Amino acid sequence: MTTADRHECAAALVAAGRPAVVLELGCGNGAALALLVERLPTARLVGVDRSATALTRAAQRLAEPVRSGRVTLLRTAAGGLDLPDGSVDAAFAVDVNLFWTGTATPELATLRRVLRRGGVLHLVVAPPAPNPRVRAGMETALQGAGWTTTAVVERGAVVAVSATPA
Repeated sequence: MTTADRHECAAALVAAGRPAVVLELGCGNGAALALLVERLPTARLVGVDRSATALTRAAQRLAEPVRSGRVTLLRTAAGGLDLPDGSVDAAFAVDVNLFWTGTATPELATLRRVLRRGGVLHLVVAPPAPNPRVRAGMETALQGAGWTTTAVVERGAVVAVSATPA
């Protein structure tokens, strides 16, 4: 399963909900955001990453939507995200391992705050080899932070867990 496959899975999950405002945690070079620019032509997209290098690449890839204000790129850790409460319809992360290797408590608290009522979080991961601990880790972190799993999609090695704040 390629990185493009993971981005495709995430973009399909997000686009299906037709959100007006989308947040990507760990946006890297902007590949998934580029898919959403095409699929959600009126949506506002926000990409967050801790890496200045990744954000520079994302800004190059998404130059026009960044210039027009459709895409905003922010350098910050997910737990320190400074967006208004209830301002995001859908959030997602692709291969952000903190959601299955630990509790991700501060990050999930921030996401709970910025998601509007009824908003959804999609966590998409493809470990190098099939590993049931990845899905279990994501669901445990979500449940421990007061989230409810609403869907699980498994496509080959890709595991996607969708959840809403309980």
